[in-house]
Amino acid sequence: MAALLSRQRRRFLVGLLASVGAPVIHAAHPPVYKLQTEASLSYANYLLEAAMQAAGFRAVLEKAPQASELRSLHEAQSGRIHVALLPPTPERLALYAAGKIRMIPIPIERGLLGWRIGFIHKDHQHKTEGIKSLEDLQALTFGQGVDWLDTKIYRQSNITTREIQAWRNGEFINQIRTGIIDVFPMGIDESINYYLPRFQQAHPEITLDQHLLIRYPWFRFVWVTADSSGDELYEALQTGFDVIAQNGEFESLWLKDRQPSKTSHWQDRVEIELNNPFYDQLLVPQRYQHLLLKP
Repeated sequence: MAALLSRQRRRFLVGLLASVGAPVIHAAHPPVYKLQTEASLSYANYLLEAAMQAAGFRAVLEKAPQASELRSLHEAQSGRIHVALLPPTPERLALYAAGKIRMIPIPIERGLLGWRIGFIHKDHQHKTEGIKSLEDLQALTFGQGVDWLDTKIYRQSNITTREIQAWRNGEFINQIRTGIIDVFPMGIDESINYYLPRFQQAHPEITLDQHLLIRYPWFRFVWVTADSSGDELYEALQTGFDVIAQNGEFESLWLKDRQPSKTSHWQDRVEIELNNPFYDQLLVPQRYQHLLLKP
């Protein structure tokens, strides 16, 4: 893995040197690429556009129809989706190692996807109030979306976890009401800036747990099809992301149209760290490590 990332870095340096003084690409009809994204990742559009602009590459990113992560990955392999914003799973990393998909390991969510906060019923705060350790946490039952790798991480920590088919509009509250699950953890940033207000539209009784922060290495990277149709886009994004990660533009755009949480809001919570058996923080290259945040 390190060797592959090193080769990717060498390709970036060669491309960057070759681009010095090169004209900006101005096609009469800029190419259109299909992008897999989530409604909660609106800020990622700013980052992708800025990366292309930094590389002098003009193109249109058109959102692909909503699909499961598994389907999106299949479409990216075939070239029907050109860019996907997905967490690195063992299966995706294996495809990357085999040259079947390309990976730009920049942490789009700045590592906050690995800081988990739980959605609960507003009358159930007492269920997490006395939890101080992993052993205490194992008394709870978690809910997660179907095929989320988080489920494997929780289960290897001996936390009972049930997969919930319908969750995007807060439907998991039904399982909380009936005691099938106690809490539905998600990334801290996506929870505050998107999912909490969305869930509460249909289910005002949904709120965020006030006592715990669960953490483990978990990121969202940029994946580009290995099909030849994505060659120019991949080189532009790799070059551009390296530029905006170093000049501060990534951080400023990441904050656009969002409300960063105050550190004081989280400092009194109990932090429980879980092991991710698949990879650690070093999956993010050194040149992007400064982008990682702590709540």
